[in-house]
Amino acid sequence: MTNIRPSFSLRTLLTPRTSLIALLFVSILPIVSAKPHGIHVHLSTGAVSIGNGTSGRVMFILSPNGTDPLDDIDDTTTPDFFFGMNVNNVKHNDTIKLSGGTRHNTDRGVFGWPLETLDDIPVGIYRAQAFLKRYDTAVRSDGSVVRLKFPCGDGSPSVSGVGDLASDVIDVHVSGKGQTIKLHLNNTVPFPDFQGHEVGGCSQGNYEDTQYLKHIKIRSKKLSDFWGRDMFLGANVLLPHGYDAHDNTSRYPVIYSQNHWAEGDGPDSYSTRASFKEAWDSGIIPGSANTTDRETPKMILVAFRHETPYYDDSYAVNTANLGPYGDAINEELIPHIEAHFKTITQPYARIQDGGSTGGWESAASLIFRPDLFGACFSSYPDSLDFHKHQAIPLYNSTNAYKYPNGSDIPSIREFVNGTQHILASTATENHWELTFGTSSRSSLQWDIWNAVFGVQGLNGYPLEPWNKVTGEIYPEAVEYWKSMDLAHHIVSNWNSSLRLGEVLRDRIHISVGTWDDYFLNEGVAEFKKRVEALGGSSWAEISILPEKTHGGYYRGMEVWDYLELVKRWVDDHAPNGTTPLHANLTPRSARGNIWSEVIGRGGHQAALARQSDPVIKVSGDVVGTVGQWDPGMKLVGRWVINNRTSEKHGCATFNVTQGESVHYRPKSIGITDQVQLWVTGRKMGYVEETRKSNSVTL
Repeated sequence: MTNIRPSFSLRTLLTPRTSLIALLFVSILPIVSAKPHGIHVHLSTGAVSIGNGTSGRVMFILSPNGTDPLDDIDDTTTPDFFFGMNVNNVKHNDTIKLSGGTRHNTDRGVFGWPLETLDDIPVGIYRAQAFLKRYDTAVRSDGSVVRLKFPCGDGSPSVSGVGDLASDVIDVHVSGKGQTIKLHLNNTVPFPDFQGHEVGGCSQGNYEDTQYLKHIKIRSKKLSDFWGRDMFLGANVLLPHGYDAHDNTSRYPVIYSQNHWAEGDGPDSYSTRASFKEAWDSGIIPGSANTTDRETPKMILVAFRHETPYYDDSYAVNTANLGPYGDAINEELIPHIEAHFKTITQPYARIQDGGSTGGWESAASLIFRPDLFGACFSSYPDSLDFHKHQAIPLYNSTNAYKYPNGSDIPSIREFVNGTQHILASTATENHWELTFGTSSRSSLQWDIWNAVFGVQGLNGYPLEPWNKVTGEIYPEAVEYWKSMDLAHHIVSNWNSSLRLGEVLRDRIHISVGTWDDYFLNEGVAEFKKRVEALGGSSWAEISILPEKTHGGYYRGMEVWDYLELVKRWVDDHAPNGTTPLHANLTPRSARGNIWSEVIGRGGHQAALARQSDPVIKVSGDVVGTVGQWDPGMKLVGRWVINNRTSEKHGCATFNVTQGESVHYRPKSIGITDQVQLWVTGRKMGYVEETRKSNSVTL
């Protein structure tokens, strides 16, 4: 089998380069379009067994001659061309056919990036490969039914996940004339050959232990009940030098390190560094010319493994689309860790940390669970305040891709000699994601935000906050995000029964650079402004560091200095410390993100409850409302007279919007008619639906 290894979709671990590379690649080839004749791609499925029928997402990738299509699939660096299409009920010996491309029918047609259609591929020599991401059908406990790719201990890659079908890589010459490119989906993607080796079952991985590095995996009852199938959680546990399982007196504080998918080599924000491992295993931090050797801090470091069907991790909170991951981690996995390792089981000794995605997760874990954790040390976190979601003024904008002056809203940047260069816009990234999956199923960054921060749509998938093609923002959908706006949660509960103004004082530690690659400093600045307006500048430690970019440890510190800082915080807030974390500051009453409230507000039953049919009444004319629909639905109305729907009977269609009143005035007086209003709703990711009003007699 050739080139079918999983490819991780961890945007924050990539090193961006200029997005001009993609344009330069196009420009150095002869620009001779094949459009007059058309390019067709045929994918055969006869080489492997795929059961009675498979649904999923087909991906066709073209890369420059001599390169591997999976070597570099990031949107800021790749010169590849991507094309995706949803498929249903694919069987053995079927042929999947791709042609053309569209920006309008992303559910059934081919969606391409950066080219819109297959016919726009420039003449040239390429290497081609195709994949079929296989979806499973899940019936969740709230009644929603979804088709998703369930990961298999591989970090939920956007393409080429375990069990997917893949073709061999072939050389292709695009001639500029009509042609058919044929590939055979003749391989099944195996479990990846990581540094560790998976032991016993596929979900969440499990790896071989060493003296100080241990691995655990549990079946989560909470998640299994929600998804209607076995769901697992895992963790890598790094024990301090000298840890003795038979020592019944020593207990250690724990740093719960939030990050992306953690493979088998430890808490990945730390122990992937060889120098760290050497010092940790020996227990001695080597000195320099000006310093002496010192002991490593005596703490346990834990990294979670909680990949989901939507991303390589769950964001460690309860969400209507992913399920009760917050409760599963905090009430199933952490108690399991504490039962098997010698931890201090009090909030002051449980610390949350992480960067980027992990920065948001660590802050949210503390803010929602101050009864469980003592403090967070969060670096360059995802948007803490949705007044700025990256660079999007989400609450005040009409479009996620354009500022009011028409300029592009940026998403990724770099600084060269102090000058900012934009590598990708929000439109670029969202369109790139759409090639990997519709309905927020790409397993990439913007889509997981939709799944975590938003509620379920009527279709069972995340209620997207904007149109992924046009960028049009749906304010009603954005309103549901407020429960995950951490600044909003704190400010709203400053003096409520949660008492967050008092409970969280001096426990939040956040750092970010003004040159953050993903504009995350803007959300931190909004968060800082809102909490300091109530608590003053000393309420939380929020450091916005001049000219620092995305990456590194908290406040740009060296790893050992940072770990010793955390250890000092733990010691200071211990019962015999200088500033003990008293029980009145860790009450269960301060909890947020309560699962029953999350699913009640955002699950399938809530989606059903917010729908309604059209209603009409006679008030001179016939006056009607179009009913309630999910945000973003394009609605077409039709007056139906005496059950006749043809236009020759006066039943022409007309566009309507939610909240709009519609009127019907009969053409003849004295004629008795039965009148009804039919409204048809259409939206990407939804089945077209027609709803009928009550009937009135004129």
